[in-house]
Amino acid sequence: MTDDDPPVRHCTLPEPTDIKDTLERVGIEHLDVDDERTVVIYQQAILKVTATDGQIAAAQEVDVELWEAAPGSTAADQDSLLTAFADELGAAKTTQ
Repeated sequence: MTDDDPPVRHCTLPEPTDIKDTLERVGIEHLDVDDERTVVIYQQAILKVTATDGQIAAAQEVDVELWEAAPGSTAADQDSLLTAFADELGAAKTTQ
């Protein structure tokens, strides 16, 4: 990865998860792109969530890419944001 590449976090969930349903349940805004991707607005940043093992409606592994950072954020903030989103997604699934 070069300095120009956007930060990406790979997430493995405990079981196949409907990512869109999970996002709706916890009140995180998102926009469907296709069967494998959704765009998420999280803490004023824009993230692209891509299922790496099938469809977003039943994904156990996803890549979360920072498309646009929140205003005024630093590289450390961006990495923390991806980690926080991944943690929240995993926690939301386990509390279902």
